[in-house]
Amino acid sequence: MKRAGRIISLVIVLMMMTASFCFAAPAEDVQNTESNGTLNLLDTYPKDGSKGASIENMSVKLYFDSEFTEKVLKDKNDNAIQFLDPDGKKLPTRVLYSRKEKGVVLVIVDNDAKGKIITGKGNSQYTLKVSGALADDAGRTLGKDMTITFTTLNQKANTLVNMAMMFVMFGAMMVMSMKSAKKAAEEQQKARKEEKVNPYKEAKRTGKSVEEIVEQDQKNKAKQAEKAAKKAAKEAEEDDYDYVEEGVYRVKGPRPIAAGGGRYVTGRKAIAEAKKAEEEARKAKQQHNAKKGKGKKKK
Repeated sequence: MKRAGRIISLVIVLMMMTASFCFAAPAEDVQNTESNGTLNLLDTYPKDGSKGASIENMSVKLYFDSEFTEKVLKDKNDNAIQFLDPDGKKLPTRVLYSRKEKGVVLVIVDNDAKGKIITGKGNSQYTLKVSGALADDAGRTLGKDMTITFTTLNQKANTLVNMAMMFVMFGAMMVMSMKSAKKAAEEQQKARKEEKVNPYKEAKRTGKSVEEIVEQDQKNKAKQAEKAAKKAAKEAEEDDYDYVEEGVYRVKGPRPIAAGGGRYVTGRKAIAEAKKAEEEARKAKQQHNAKKGKGKKKK
């Protein structure tokens, strides 16, 4: 069974290889396809069937697989390219070639006979026809007529969209400004209430005694002072660092470990205090000995 399976697998592989050789194109045919003497249009801008083209400075860029020069374009291809408006009327054009990009031909809508600039119509279809007789410098022709159509931008719709976006942005800015102003007014009103408290008026309004009102006011002020002190301490701590980049800060100056919340004890303080106590004891002993010596001399 294993031997039969191996033979069947080998036969299948041979059949696949034979099929690939049968259907593969010879190298000569590929070369002939590439150099069959026909000019090829590789790409266009705008592309055929595209929408949203500008109505000003209308033009179409053609990308060929061969080289063109201005002399050939003028002499051989005078009527090979036509630019048509939505009504099918031929527009005056200028055909230019690129010295930097090989095979690039630019077709531009030219001014009219009176020198007036021709501007396209919005949301309209324009057509560029390229004759199959179009030839390159080597004499190769396109071989068949080609048509590129594109639709210009709908200016009215575009203007409406832009206006709507402007109104939305303006409305958002107004809402944010109103919120900021409201918040600032609330903070100012709150600050005023916190600053001045008339105990007599409050006692009359709430029915509490003046002493209770004063005591409560003092407690509130103490809480506010504590809150303000914490906020100031936090801001001061943040000011000790300069922002460098995301997650990286530079310290402005040296700080003790305790300032950062560290509890590590180095022992240097205890050693210094012990030395100080020892020095004081030595001085006290010297003073005592000095007094004792003076007493003996008097006797």
